[in-house]
Amino acid sequence: MEQDRQRTDSINIAMQRYNISKPQQRRLISANAANLTACKYCGTVHQRIKEQCPAYGKSCRSCGRTNHFANVCLSSRRQPSIGKLHTVENASAYEEETVSAEVLYSSEVIGAVQSRGKKWFVTLRLNNRPQSCQLDSGATCDVMCLKDKMMLAPDAHLLPSDTKLKLYSGELMKSLGLFRTECVLRGQRHKLEFEIVEARQKPLLSGSTCERLGLIHFSVPAELNVIDNQSKGPLTKHRLLQEFSDVFTGPVESVPGEVHFDLDLSVPPVQCAPRNVPVALKQAVKAQLDQYEADGHLAPVTDPTDWISNMVIVKKPDKLRICIDPKFLNLALRRSHYIMPTLEDVLYKLPKARLFTLVDARDAFLQCKLDTASSYMTTFWTPWGRKRWLKLPFGVSVAPEVYQRKQHELLTGLSGVEPIADDILVVGCGDTDEEAEQDHDGKLLELMDRCRQVKLRLGIKKLQFKVKEVRFHGHILSWEGLKADPDKLRAILDMPQPENVKSLQRFIGFVTYLAKFLPHLSEVCEPLRRLLDKDAVWHWLPKHDNAVQDIKRLVTDTPVLKYYDVTTPVTIQSDASKTGLGCCLLQAGQPIAFASRALTLTEQNYAQIEKECLSIVFACQRFHHYLYGRDEITAETDHKPLISIFKKPLLCAPKRLQSMLLTLQNYCLNVVYKPGPEMYISDTLSRATAAGGAPDYAQHTVCNVQQDLDVLSQINHSDYLNVTDQRLLQIKQHTETDESLQALKYVVLDGWPDSKEEVPLTAREYWTFRDEIGIQDGILYKGPRVIIPKSLRSEMLTRIHASHIGGEACYRQARDTLYWPNMQNEIKDFVSHCSACNEYAQAQQKEPMMSHVLPTRPWQIVSMDLLNYAGQDFLLIVDHYSDFWEIELLPDLSADTTIRRCKVQFARYGQPDRVISDNGPQFACEQFRRFSADWGFEHVTSSPRHPQANGKAESAVKIVKNICKKAKYDGTDPWKAVLHWRNTPSEGMDSSPAQRLMSRRLKTLLPVANKLLEPCVVTGVLEKLRRRKQIAKLSYDVSAKDLPELSIGEPIRMKPLPGDRTGRWRLGSCVQRVAPRSYLVDVDGSLYRRNRVALRRAERLPIQAYVPPARAPPEVLNAPGPHPQSGGNTAVLSEGYIENDIIQPHVPSSLSVPNTPARREGGSVSMPTGAARPSPGKISVPCVAVEFQDRQIDSICSVPTSHSACYVCDCSGSVLG
Repeated sequence: MEQDRQRTDSINIAMQRYNISKPQQRRLISANAANLTACKYCGTVHQRIKEQCPAYGKSCRSCGRTNHFANVCLSSRRQPSIGKLHTVENASAYEEETVSAEVLYSSEVIGAVQSRGKKWFVTLRLNNRPQSCQLDSGATCDVMCLKDKMMLAPDAHLLPSDTKLKLYSGELMKSLGLFRTECVLRGQRHKLEFEIVEARQKPLLSGSTCERLGLIHFSVPAELNVIDNQSKGPLTKHRLLQEFSDVFTGPVESVPGEVHFDLDLSVPPVQCAPRNVPVALKQAVKAQLDQYEADGHLAPVTDPTDWISNMVIVKKPDKLRICIDPKFLNLALRRSHYIMPTLEDVLYKLPKARLFTLVDARDAFLQCKLDTASSYMTTFWTPWGRKRWLKLPFGVSVAPEVYQRKQHELLTGLSGVEPIADDILVVGCGDTDEEAEQDHDGKLLELMDRCRQVKLRLGIKKLQFKVKEVRFHGHILSWEGLKADPDKLRAILDMPQPENVKSLQRFIGFVTYLAKFLPHLSEVCEPLRRLLDKDAVWHWLPKHDNAVQDIKRLVTDTPVLKYYDVTTPVTIQSDASKTGLGCCLLQAGQPIAFASRALTLTEQNYAQIEKECLSIVFACQRFHHYLYGRDEITAETDHKPLISIFKKPLLCAPKRLQSMLLTLQNYCLNVVYKPGPEMYISDTLSRATAAGGAPDYAQHTVCNVQQDLDVLSQINHSDYLNVTDQRLLQIKQHTETDESLQALKYVVLDGWPDSKEEVPLTAREYWTFRDEIGIQDGILYKGPRVIIPKSLRSEMLTRIHASHIGGEACYRQARDTLYWPNMQNEIKDFVSHCSACNEYAQAQQKEPMMSHVLPTRPWQIVSMDLLNYAGQDFLLIVDHYSDFWEIELLPDLSADTTIRRCKVQFARYGQPDRVISDNGPQFACEQFRRFSADWGFEHVTSSPRHPQANGKAESAVKIVKNICKKAKYDGTDPWKAVLHWRNTPSEGMDSSPAQRLMSRRLKTLLPVANKLLEPCVVTGVLEKLRRRKQIAKLSYDVSAKDLPELSIGEPIRMKPLPGDRTGRWRLGSCVQRVAPRSYLVDVDGSLYRRNRVALRRAERLPIQAYVPPARAPPEVLNAPGPHPQSGGNTAVLSEGYIENDIIQPHVPSSLSVPNTPARREGGSVSMPTGAARPSPGKISVPCVAVEFQDRQIDSICSVPTSHSACYVCDCSGSVLG
């Protein structure tokens, strides 16, 4: 072999030198690089322009016609058979092939390289160049001379080849190397391998290649085969492999026809995220992908594709298998339903069966070619780019039915040949062995001929040739009949004998379940039933041993196990005890197979729900051969909490259960609950397990999909938590001292009862998610989250809120790793009581708009405000009905000047019903209060620091300033601009402010008809105002919400005052609700009036926070009048003068309070001057400072009493009457 490689290398070097030394060849290479093509008129390479063709205008020496040379002439006088092919059956003029068996595998037979007989040619496109090839049905390999190879591909290197070519003359010829190339025939690409020789001859195509390309069809009558087989004697395995070596060892090709996937267009395409390939497998996976690509199974993808799946690696003992994970693709594929054959369909065809041969299709799915559209659906990720399957891939849900239908189509008409999936059974029948062997050999040879004809390749490794017994789909087929597979019965045979009454009850219950299959069961069970009598004493005797052994012989006898039927629904029963697992495969209530095993020491510490789920995993993997690929599998369990865990998302389960559930994703399971007394078989097997732990029942491992059960035992919850060992030890220690968690621990380990009432009271709060709770190393988990003991929850809350983020954010941070009941509410409560967060809180969300009462006529409701522009102060008054505003220059900001300007406007337009203003000193004073009483209008003020409440005036101020600024910029008269604004129709009103106020248009500089200046009352104003306010409110309320009302005495925090750089919300208390959304609050000993949006509920309010600091008595607050209607978008109040938004109480006089400690000691209580005397049962001025004469103590009046002169006060923490 090494010599052949050296010889091939030397030839490759010589070829390179040949390319350099031949100028003509260099021209050919450069022409090839320029994508030039061979001309069919002259035979040379040039551009496709007739003027550049040497033959253009020349005459052919063969036919005499013009524009072509004789070497490419199609005249029949030169090449009568070129370009015209016929089906050849017996056209060879050569002698019959005679080759010895010794050289069959080391040499290839070819026809005479230089023959003068009749020849057949075909023009193929090799390496994108036309090439004439000779058809030689007697050759067993493809041959090409070195010169032709250099013309086709001068740069391609030869591969080493140890093939010896044997001519019909007996002469041996050594191959120079192997040349691989592609040919195009009828629009399809085929891969060819030529043996390169030195002899000059047209390329030869072997008989197998001609048949594969569809150039020749071989047809041999069946009777000739029979005569030939009889003459050769009985068929042997060696002869079978020799004569049909191409079937068993040839490259995997495509069987006739293409597979098409029918797609459900309503399912959207999915492009999965790529997965990583394990480092240890990366090199092997790359090699396998390259091999698949070289064999024509895969192709790289560079175009955009709708579907992209992930790659799945199936690791077998001897090789890797590349599959795709078509989880989402399977949802979109429409099944082409096909009846799958069953063993029952074969059994009735086996009369007088004596000999069996079992073969399997090699890489069965990879022999079915996909059409182009279906191929792109199978695109999948690899670390080396996207690839698509050219053949039917493994894992696609429709693949089994597609392949089974294809298998039946290929082998239809063959008697005694039974294909099921990729297995093909050949049966020899007869009354004697000789007759059966002759029948068997004829059927097997017919099968081989059919496989060769349809290019179906078979495997040698699983070949069972001409045997008396054969394992076929879980059973033993023999000349005696059908037998059960002994491996399936081993679990039952290894069951120990009963040791007590309960174990005997389970054993008999198991046997009773199978009573209809067991003859004489009552007689055999009689000694055992006596031990179950009410007054019987347990005493095990030899007769009981004999009864158990007899029952086992009956149970494991052939009639017990039903033949597996792929069309019948499958049920698995599984159960887990403290020490073992048991499962049973059932169909139509009859057992197919049993299995049981003991739990390892690690598995015995699992929670009961994990053991029950582990038993289902054990059942599915133990019966994988029966269950994989089934549409629906019913899994019966007696552990009710396990039902809900299969219905929840995977992430809700603990880590170990997640791994188990992920393993079960390969099976279409429908888990149902069945009471324990009705599950005799699995319950018995789980408690009567064979020692030795988990058996090695898996023959191979599927990476990324399947996991061995021993891997599950190594899963540690703490590995998925970012926590130190010290912290885990702390949680474990506190869990051991937590009463409720200890009760929960015992319930989890022993299994949850069927009803909540049976659960201990301290553990009932975990009932609703009992299926998610697990335990490991003494720590309880809810899914992947650690359950925190009560003694550590306070510390955990502090750690969760370490960054002082909001309550929702803190919960999002903790919910993935921590859990305890009511954790979310406790986190939010902890955050809401955080002093730092409350002191530096953000502004509250705005409340929904509260509109003023709509006026029904002009100048009924007006708003006023002061504005300053260009160093001058103005008073602005705006009408709510017409939006008409007036401005007056103020020489000073005194209340008297403001009142005089108001009188001027009121004298011009009339007396309003209500005047709305802010709490400026000009409005919140005694003079303005007397002015409002004298002129008979209601004065309403807004909350301080809340200009939205006087929004109408604020909007007018903005308009006035905007007009003045623009007029100044243009150098125009601002009063003309005011005139035009007043005469312009308002948006959405169809009338101007002047029209709504004065029922006429104002004359401006614009031309206008006299009739339009005539008075005309505008109608529909109120309805349009209402619609405009509704639209404004809908827009405003999109991002608004109602804030809860504050209670008297409730601790609050007030929004920082303007200019307060600290940004702190100061602590205080609510004193009085003066109007909707407007409150009096006590902050740092001063009374403020604030809108609700500027106040937030405090986390706590120490008593000292309400005590005013020691200072001289401040000014007195005049008692406010009755509460008016609210206006704007906040509450309003008529009140007296407020200096800097502060209401500072003064105590100039004293009021004696009877029945108080101060009274008994001769003291008195100070009351604010001007405050109304309290009526019986009600206090009119709540929460004011009081002073005891015998000592200087400031206190807060907190609770009104029924006595007309009694107040309950809190003085330094003591409640006084």
